[in-house]
Amino acid sequence: MVGIAAGACVLAAAAGAGAVTICDVQASDAVGFSVLNGSSVTVRGVVTVPPAVFQPQYTSMYIQADDCGVNVFCFTPLGSALALGDSVQVTGQVEEYVSPAGAGATTEMFCDSPDRIVLLSSGHPVPEPAALSIEDIAVEEGEGRFVRAYGVILENDLTSTMYLGDDTGFIQIYRNNNNNVSFATFRSGDTLSVSGVVLQYDRTSPYFDGYELVPRYQSDLVVGGIPDTTAPSYAPEALMDVESRPFYPDVGEVFPITYAAPDRSHTVMTVYDLQGRVVRTLADSMYDGRSTLPQLGDGRVRGWDGRDDMRRLVPPGVYLLRLEVTNRDDETSVVTAPAVVGAKLR
Repeated sequence: MVGIAAGACVLAAAAGAGAVTICDVQASDAVGFSVLNGSSVTVRGVVTVPPAVFQPQYTSMYIQADDCGVNVFCFTPLGSALALGDSVQVTGQVEEYVSPAGAGATTEMFCDSPDRIVLLSSGHPVPEPAALSIEDIAVEEGEGRFVRAYGVILENDLTSTMYLGDDTGFIQIYRNNNNNVSFATFRSGDTLSVSGVVLQYDRTSPYFDGYELVPRYQSDLVVGGIPDTTAPSYAPEALMDVESRPFYPDVGEVFPITYAAPDRSHTVMTVYDLQGRVVRTLADSMYDGRSTLPQLGDGRVRGWDGRDDMRRLVPPGVYLLRLEVTNRDDETSVVTAPAVVGAKLR
């Protein structure tokens, strides 16, 4: 094990605690507390949020192993002695932090000194976030995990919070006050990719709600981000490309949609509202490398004209496009994308 000098603190070996995994720490009981709450344990993981990013006045960092993450907290600041991807060992007491204001329950590895954090190795690649639906992110076992969500901004107060939605639900995106992340350039209706760690601030027991996604850096927020699927005409699975802007069907605008699928696969593209109701079936056919979406607007655009199956204009709001593809081996793949319907002021 390697020691690192960090001001007056030195990372040194810690002993006397049972070795467990981070997933063991995040396993929850009937009220949402860790089953190891109050236990002194030792875990190993890689750094996904370095110590000085969220709370530089303390040591507050996130580590991850086997798709499970946890906050490591001690009152003495460690500074920037650790970097993304560093492999560490941490010994501390598992605790569920519930603030005096009633917010909780954040699962922490509380260490009484940074000496309990041991650098094992460094120079590793920066960890990649797991790309998940919002439904799969906002769960108790996801707390502390480094993930990426993709969806539509449903609401943005431009200061500390905004809400991101996909066809599985929505989650609050929270701006930490200490890491210079800004939401000011984003607007409701933008499609956004957000990478960050999952935090929990549930105010009532049992603690299985109140999850939020917190980006570490401005680069964790990327407008758009849907893969380019215009070429080739065929793809090994369902792929879809849409624009990241509202469209205005009340003045004749069409929402362009490009998609690709395996050769001779059955493709179904459906528009849903956020309550999960079918609004319009745009395609239900065999795919031979050419789009079967309606050809609209000036006769060259293929996509959605903002009308339902009865050809009525839909109300303004966020809708979800769902492309389901079944190939010749009867294997199914699904991809979704948002479509934001606006209305022009007259």
